[in-house]
Amino acid sequence: MIENKTGVAIPLSALRTESTPVVGEFCSLIEFADFASKAGLSVIQLLPVLDTGMQSSPYSSLSAFALHPMYIHLEDLEEFKICFEKDSDFKKTYEAYLQHKKDERFDYEFIVNSKDFFLRKMFSQLVHSAGSKNVPKMNETITDFIKENEEWLPFYCVYKYLKYKFMQASWKEWDKSYQKLSKEEILAMWKDESLKKDMYFYAWEQLVAFRQFAKAAEYVRKAGIVLKGDLPILLNEDSCDVWACPEVFNQKCKAGSPPDGENPTGQNWGFPCYDFPSQEKDNFAWWRLRIRLASKFFDAYRLDHIPGFFRLWTIPDGESTAEMGHTEPFEPITEAQLIKAGFSKERIRWLSQPHIPTEDFIRLIGNPETTREILSMVCDRIGWEELWLFKANVKTEADIRKINIDKYGIDQSIQVEIFNRLCAWWKNRTLIEVGKNKFAPLWKYYETRAWNTLSQGEKDILGGIFYEVSQKQEKLWQKQAEKIFSALISESKMTPCGEDLGVYIPCMETVLDKYGILGLKVIRWCRKWEKTNQPFVSLKSYRKLSIVTTSVHDSSTLREWYGEEIKHIGIPAEKISPEHFFEKYDIDSFGAEAYNFHFTDELIPETAQLLLETLAKTSGAWFVNPLQDWLYLDSKYYAPDVKTERINVPGSVTAFNWTWRMPVMVEKLSENKKLIEKIAQVVKIHDSQE
Repeated sequence: MIENKTGVAIPLSALRTESTPVVGEFCSLIEFADFASKAGLSVIQLLPVLDTGMQSSPYSSLSAFALHPMYIHLEDLEEFKICFEKDSDFKKTYEAYLQHKKDERFDYEFIVNSKDFFLRKMFSQLVHSAGSKNVPKMNETITDFIKENEEWLPFYCVYKYLKYKFMQASWKEWDKSYQKLSKEEILAMWKDESLKKDMYFYAWEQLVAFRQFAKAAEYVRKAGIVLKGDLPILLNEDSCDVWACPEVFNQKCKAGSPPDGENPTGQNWGFPCYDFPSQEKDNFAWWRLRIRLASKFFDAYRLDHIPGFFRLWTIPDGESTAEMGHTEPFEPITEAQLIKAGFSKERIRWLSQPHIPTEDFIRLIGNPETTREILSMVCDRIGWEELWLFKANVKTEADIRKINIDKYGIDQSIQVEIFNRLCAWWKNRTLIEVGKNKFAPLWKYYETRAWNTLSQGEKDILGGIFYEVSQKQEKLWQKQAEKIFSALISESKMTPCGEDLGVYIPCMETVLDKYGILGLKVIRWCRKWEKTNQPFVSLKSYRKLSIVTTSVHDSSTLREWYGEEIKHIGIPAEKISPEHFFEKYDIDSFGAEAYNFHFTDELIPETAQLLLETLAKTSGAWFVNPLQDWLYLDSKYYAPDVKTERINVPGSVTAFNWTWRMPVMVEKLSENKKLIEKIAQVVKIHDSQE
């Protein structure tokens, strides 16, 4: 039976200590573990710590294996002391770097570039001290490190060298001779003596990072605290692995999520999909290597986007939205199946190929002849009818947007509308032809023109086929997930956890139970959405194998959410009691003494204490909240603007995202006895739950 644990989640970069005042580093975990231990917290959960290059999002990795050099603590290295004492430029630059310790949020690009400058200087010092101008004298430790990591490290070093050579451009923008190198060709570059100094810089960086992280992780472990890591399911298209291990990926597609209420066109994340059938041939060796490396540091790990291991929403490369996507694996609807059901080939064409009326564009463009000329660039006319089908060589939306209609002198705003309307027609089909005579239903097929021209009898027949294949599909998804989890879970003794939000797959909970994977319960989203007031699901009804949390890195904090939720209850704040806030919403387990407490418009420490103590009574095994939500137990840590306490705002790419910093040094937190006592009380409540 899994033990109850209470913990804290935080990006490593957010930690501020006396020795790491500008950005959190691996060694920052040592002081943070001391604080967590005093408060009785037994889990420290980190966001991914992999190398993301110039991308601030920790979920946009350049490597599935390499640690981010940003987290290296420079002052621990002998080369730092030498450079600081003997190199005036180094000293001056480092002293200027330290001035950023007062910033409210850290400057990601500045820090990454600064660390690169310092580490390159220090590596040059190492090379110089070894007595060679070209190749550092490799001692046994460095040689052993390279040998132990030969499955990935040489490829990463060559990739980073080329990325530096080509000014950090994506590998798809490098000279063509470097874009598609075989593994043998990459290894030949790695062994090139003339490039060794450049290559070994990145190996040395990783050696230092691995050493420092392993030391900090061992300290956390000895403190009796579980260090939980985060493995992003997807990698940046511009990554070492996509470049060097193309067999792992399906680069013809991008991953995303299907249309829903908040995202009517779905989400296209831009990350390449996996080729799981190809990975199965070597029993998912690439994934198993990820797990083995993670186990060097972590005692638990989070598999990001668990539904993706059952099925990925795959979108053809060239589509801007997710509407033309389908699940992979999927159960195809065949042409033979449709014909047997009574649909002729002409009817199948009507369902699977948009039939565009000339009239729709004449109203927009005006001139009939110009309209037909423009349509003929991407469409073929059906005989003498005023209907058009897209040409066979139009494979995605990108092919439509390639045509040039500037010569017609059409106003720019009208040109934009022409392209938008063509792309809208492109997606207006009931069936998507995924392979030769193999089809999948468009996710929102019921909104398409073809579907709405069918008789009710035809809709019933086609709807029955859709239901039949969906049932078969779910079995395919379960089979795939079980194959993957069988390989991964047995690879280490770490506690497996999964982010299982967003998609309902009937077999998912059964499979997670089978492999002992902890799911995620974000309390604010555990609601009976179909009912009036959208009541909360009872805390006591949660699956035992759950990590329960008040907030996540992509959501607002507890303080911001509380302020918004109070306004939606419809009762003046001074008259709101926990009865109104919880019992009305079916959250139970309040003691009678709590009912005399009335809420305020904004969160205050007393309310935060009440909320956390109540929510701690969940039946989920682990109760792990962001550090911000724990710090609300003391008002002196409240930011003037609550929105600045967020880590990320999904759907936006700004310097704000992923750059949050603690409002206080960790050492000062460790001295805050009242805060520690309040946290310890919440810990006591949760960890004593049956």
